Amino acid sequence: MSEGVDVAVVGGGMAGATLAWALRQRGLEVALVEPGEPPEPGPEPAPLRASAINAGSRAILEELGLWAGIVGQGGAPIERIEVTDGGRGGRAVLDRHEAGVEALGHVVPNRAVVAAAWQRLRQDGGVRLLQPGSVRGLERDAAGARLRVERDDGTEDLEARLVVGADGEHSRVRRAAGIGTHGWHHNRHALVAVVDCGRDLDGWAFERFLPEGPLAFLPLGGRRASIVWTLTPSAAAEVAALDDAALLARLRERFGPALGALEGVGERALFPLELRLAERFTAQRTALVANAAHLVHPVAGQGFNLGLRDLAALAEELGNARARGWDPGNPGVLQRYERRRRGDTARVVAFTEGLNRLFANEAAPLALGRQLGLRLLDRVGPLKRLLMDQALGRRPAAPARLPLPPFIEEARP
Repeated sequence: MSEGVDVAVVGGGMAGATLAWALRQRGLEVALVEPGEPPEPGPEPAPLRASAINAGSRAILEELGLWAGIVGQGGAPIERIEVTDGGRGGRAVLDRHEAGVEALGHVVPNRAVVAAAWQRLRQDGGVRLLQPGSVRGLERDAAGARLRVERDDGTEDLEARLVVGADGEHSRVRRAAGIGTHGWHHNRHALVAVVDCGRDLDGWAFERFLPEGPLAFLPLGGRRASIVWTLTPSAAAEVAALDDAALLARLRERFGPALGALEGVGERALFPLELRLAERFTAQRTALVANAAHLVHPVAGQGFNLGLRDLAALAEELGNARARGWDPGNPGVLQRYERRRRGDTARVVAFTEGLNRLFANEAAPLALGRQLGLRLLDRVGPLKRLLMDQALGRRPAAPARLPLPPFIEEARP
């Protein structure tokens, strides 16, 4: 039996590694369990997975001392976002100058976040790193949690007063805690790739809402863009199988001439899209964060930003508990975390699902309404500021008891 810790974080990806570092900074004794091999810091020539980090998330990462290490590995700021309703004429532009900020957000490679957090963890040495290590058993009771961790050199038992599931959408911690999920598959796949555009994007991000789903171009610096293209499963498989020239031709056809002659495309991958929401975010001696707690549609790039707010809230609650001499797995501490995160999650789910449904409906009256709505949004300052506040992650917190939207509660597609 190894020496016990305050918190065992299961999953050392973007969420888990960042949380472990945040808890370490607040003085908690932490163990991090991760089966894979974390990346070393350094630029990635063609990052297959990238995330749009909004201003609120950047502030969290700056406070943790991670931001400089992340942006030093690549990525680019978003200074303007153009939103269009396909080729039907509706258009709105969000600009950093109108928001009064340096950037509306930054696009960064996912691996850069993981590498920066692990570099800090290894340099500091204060977090027990069980890597590679896989959780093969988890027991919880009123006294604490006990994890059986399988490692290359055998099996290790770990005691913790709280276990945090940061182990993704198929979370073992969530299942072990008996927490169910509700939601649905969207019957869509996201095709992601890096494209060499015909010109420098100069801080522009683009979101085209097409009948089959949104197509986003996110700046990675210079002429490179990360694309996320939502398609039906059959169309996604067909597009993914195209050779480079045919794929670029299809992108030009669907996106239009705004980016000039697309000149190259790298590796591509497909990811099924679904809404998946944990029935609750805590259980006895257990808390869930990020994709273990919620998986949302990628439209508007809310996913990692929502998860990062989970980490910040949990770290704050556990830090406050430590300062008062409280048990970090105390039900009252976990209830505070649950209450804080429920409302924000409900709002983001309603926002992303609402956008997806609005732009996926091709009924003529609704299509006309979308075009007029985008034009109105582009001209009415208060409406645009409201949307930019959502994009920047600086909207005020929702009421703690805000219920989930009805279409989520019913779990009906």
